[in-house]
Amino acid sequence: MAVLSHPVWAVAQDEVTYVARDFTFTGPDAIAAGMVPVRLRNEGRDLHQIQFIRLPTGKTAADFTAQINADPSRMPSWVQRRGGPNSVAPGEQALAFIGLEPGDYVLICGIPDSQGMPHVARGMLKSVKVLAGGARSNSPPATDLTITAVDFRFELSGPITAGSHIVRVVNNGSQPHEVVVVRLSPDASADDFLNAFRPGVAVSPAGHPVGGLVGIDPGRDGFFRMNFAVGNYGLICFLPDITRGAPHFTRGMMMDISVR
Repeated sequence: MAVLSHPVWAVAQDEVTYVARDFTFTGPDAIAAGMVPVRLRNEGRDLHQIQFIRLPTGKTAADFTAQINADPSRMPSWVQRRGGPNSVAPGEQALAFIGLEPGDYVLICGIPDSQGMPHVARGMLKSVKVLAGGARSNSPPATDLTITAVDFRFELSGPITAGSHIVRVVNNGSQPHEVVVVRLSPDASADDFLNAFRPGVAVSPAGHPVGGLVGIDPGRDGFFRMNFAVGNYGLICFLPDITRGAPHFTRGMMMDISVR
């Protein structure tokens, strides 16, 4: 899988960094509540992401782990998805801005390995406390583009131009949604990229993920920073349908975009 040369990564004020390896997260055990800039640095050999999950009252990380161990293909129905930096290749980074309320959280990677096992089922989970009373602001970052997720498509507030953007993602659907941004190979489409993941197909992916925002619940929003280069990209939602179990992209939740 080809990887672009490293960009110069701008640092967000008061950002929190987590390092992903195969199959662990390293980073702070506690962070202040508010609008948190979260950086993912992938030092593993596989794709990784960080999904922030808030645990409801009465549930623990042990409860979450027990359910994942019992059925790795299905998230517990009671999880509260709060977003996070989405998939990046080894050696790459991603930055997301997510609103976090005080409480107990688990950080997980839901990307499957070559055998189809989600990384979280291989132990890629970290418990984190989000604490009240800190000085962190709740104000969202300034944005110049909005991606609205509905069931089952993406809507853009305008064309995407080359350069650095902070993108707002709004979930106006009835299910959790995510945005995986894929830098596509020349002349490839998002569907071409997905073809590599279909059963019985043995081809290399026609592109590679470069970030985005992991799952957020209906009615919520989140933000990510992306330095778009001239070329073709795909927006894809891989989250499973809550009734059918199949990924949302199988219901048409993907989009081709051209950056100029």
